[in-house]
Amino acid sequence: MYSNEILSPTSLKEALAIKDQYVNDIFPLAGGTDVLVMVRNKLGVWGESPVLLNLNNIPKLNFILETDSNIEIGPLVTHTQLLESPIIQKHVPALIKAISIIGSPQIRNLGTLTGNVCRASPAADTLATLYARDTQVQIQTVNNSKLVPIKEFITGPGQINIPENGLVTKIVIPKLEGYFGDYISLRQRYALSIVVVSIAVEALLSKDRSRMDDIRISLGAVAPTIVRATKTEILLKSNAFTKNLIEKAEKMIIEESRPITDIRSNKRYRKAMTGVLLGRILREILSH
Repeated sequence: MYSNEILSPTSLKEALAIKDQYVNDIFPLAGGTDVLVMVRNKLGVWGESPVLLNLNNIPKLNFILETDSNIEIGPLVTHTQLLESPIIQKHVPALIKAISIIGSPQIRNLGTLTGNVCRASPAADTLATLYARDTQVQIQTVNNSKLVPIKEFITGPGQINIPENGLVTKIVIPKLEGYFGDYISLRQRYALSIVVVSIAVEALLSKDRSRMDDIRISLGAVAPTIVRATKTEILLKSNAFTKNLIEKAEKMIIEESRPITDIRSNKRYRKAMTGVLLGRILREILSH
């Protein structure tokens, strides 16, 4: 049985005041797909049974909004809501592809994008696309609100840069009009498994389709955090977009990646697959 105390505020103002009072002795709860497993098994901080801050009675934290330049997502928005959202389907198709293979329908019905971000796993399916999009995370305290780039918010596996009295109140994803977005992951089985290696690409071709005006490439499960393949990006933006260039990019991204060997795979396989997956996406772009 769970023995944790649970506080359930009904407004963001009340939630921030509670977080300000308890700081690290209280833990936010939205979907709970990770948190409640850790509570039950007394993993990490849960051996000390911290108080839970239940955010589910604050309906204003459940929103998907489109502005002129961004998509804004509230901390209570579930993976299923994102999959069904016409806004996300239109503007962030790579995120749809990533979310569709998270866990099971039951997990997607409860788990949230914000929870996935705050869990800060380098193997999280959603994070590669968010990094490729230069996503920002809004952090609020009782006295302050600021937007932090996701690459600064996530500092390591399971580690985030947030004030002790802060809550994440919004995920802000820039629109990339005219870009081709894709996400591919490899895992030991299709469902209910953890990523071995993943890649997200956002690419903008020139009007004559001869060059890359812009490209963003993010790799998952090859480093302590999601990483951008900046050298490969520069190569692809600096040359005519041809089959020969794709072959060069495949070799370069293999050199850029620095994976480890663990229980799910070895570093040699992970390095090789970064090239294979990038080549697969680039050839898809070239063929259209």
